[in-house]
Amino acid sequence: MTQKTPLVVRVREYYRRFVAGFAIAGGVSLAVMMLSTTIDTTLRYFINRPIPGVFELNEVALVVCVFMGLAWCQVERGHIRVTLLLMRLPPRIIVLMDTLVWVVAFAFVMILAIQTWHYAEYAYSIKLFRWGKVQMPIWWAIGLVPISLLLLCIQFILDIWANIWRLIGRLPMEIQELRPATKNKQ
Repeated sequence: MTQKTPLVVRVREYYRRFVAGFAIAGGVSLAVMMLSTTIDTTLRYFINRPIPGVFELNEVALVVCVFMGLAWCQVERGHIRVTLLLMRLPPRIIVLMDTLVWVVAFAFVMILAIQTWHYAEYAYSIKLFRWGKVQMPIWWAIGLVPISLLLLCIQFILDIWANIWRLIGRLPMEIQELRPATKNKQ
């Protein structure tokens, strides 16, 4: 008889694939920033002709780069975490503390998402753009902020759900990110 994969594990895996696409978009925006800055700097240095609008483009690309990867960073446990004390605690207490922290983080990020959504609605209603050498529409980048924060909130919910299942015994009590790296002895 095969054991059925718990729903929370399947949902987390599908969501992981979904937010990976957003992280890739963030990575592409970083590549665009690097390439445009390199070309702009090279042209400015050699022929004294910078590309108009590169600065404005990079400001918008920076929003995409930073915010599109937030949920992926949580999936990968890439956010800053102090583990010195946690490593000395039993796994059940670690999971309980993680759950508490994620509930607080969820509440905080949800408040940010709601407030930035209001501003994004306003920015869209007036078709906000940035003045500069080139007039760059920024309303769409402002709209990415609450969307990205909501994606992070969904990841927090999935993490809380998985931890509740760990606490009630439906998932194993494993804390991968706290285990020290082991070297193979030969």
